[in-house]
Amino acid sequence: MISRMRNIVQHNLPAKILALVIAVILWGYVMNDQNPSIESTYTVQLDVVNAPEGYKITKDAASVKLRVRGPRSLFVSASESDFKAYVDLSKVEEGKHAVKVQTVLPQGFELVEAKPDTVTFTLDRIVQKTMKAEFIVTGSTAPGTTVAHIEPSVETVTIEGAASDIKEVTRVIGYVGLAGNGDDFSLKVPLTAINADGREVAGVTVKPASAEVSVQLARGLMKKIVTVKPVLGDGLASGYEVSSVKTDPVKIEVAGPENILSKLTSIETQKISLDGLTKTTDENVQLAPPDGVTVTNSSVTVHIEIKAKKKAASGTASP
Repeated sequence: MISRMRNIVQHNLPAKILALVIAVILWGYVMNDQNPSIESTYTVQLDVVNAPEGYKITKDAASVKLRVRGPRSLFVSASESDFKAYVDLSKVEEGKHAVKVQTVLPQGFELVEAKPDTVTFTLDRIVQKTMKAEFIVTGSTAPGTTVAHIEPSVETVTIEGAASDIKEVTRVIGYVGLAGNGDDFSLKVPLTAINADGREVAGVTVKPASAEVSVQLARGLMKKIVTVKPVLGDGLASGYEVSSVKTDPVKIEVAGPENILSKLTSIETQKISLDGLTKTTDENVQLAPPDGVTVTNSSVTVHIEIKAKKKAASGTASP
């Protein structure tokens, strides 16, 4: 029996092997013809994993285009949500870095191209800084009255944000609107972090975000516009000199008895220390009004330009 089965198997064996090979080729041809390998592109959101805490993280791409290849039958049920693109920031430190994009594809697909295949990330450390809050009076009080005193609920605030944004902040200000008031009043004043150009610095949080300001008015005082006179101290670094000094504002409104204001043409600032200065700077400086005189805004910004002194020409003149 066994011998008979062996004979049946071995009978015409080359022809049987050839037939099997042809069958396999035909099967592959039919499968490839009916379910060929094709390509398609999916746009997927770029995910971030293992992002370090305490940083503001920005990237130059929010999505990735994945070109993939696979049997046509697999694309029938595939959707963009099946494909993933991500970057791993576990080993990324502060600064700017190009990070390789990683992908996760459904079984049966292969990645042809990821565009972009690297994404630039910037990690900017979140920091805090304490600053003095400035309160600027706007508008006018009722006729016959003037601002005698402003009392804010806070003198200093904490600003928080990315280190690069915090570096831009030069002042924290709140605007106190007088709105024609004729009696003492209080109001809630929002506080804003601004840069040297007077623009709000986006991404910076001020804590507290606002202050309660009490405004006391005075009656029977004369008002006058006078020039602000900056008073510079000593201590400028050796080899440097002050090339110019400007105040913002240049003039300011003051109030006081007529016998004092009639002789007043300017109001000085408190002495500004130049100790160690080697570059141009802006200083927020308190005013120093004479006794009996009040000012609407108690401080001004003084722009001080510093430059290196020119070195004297060396050499000996010919006789």
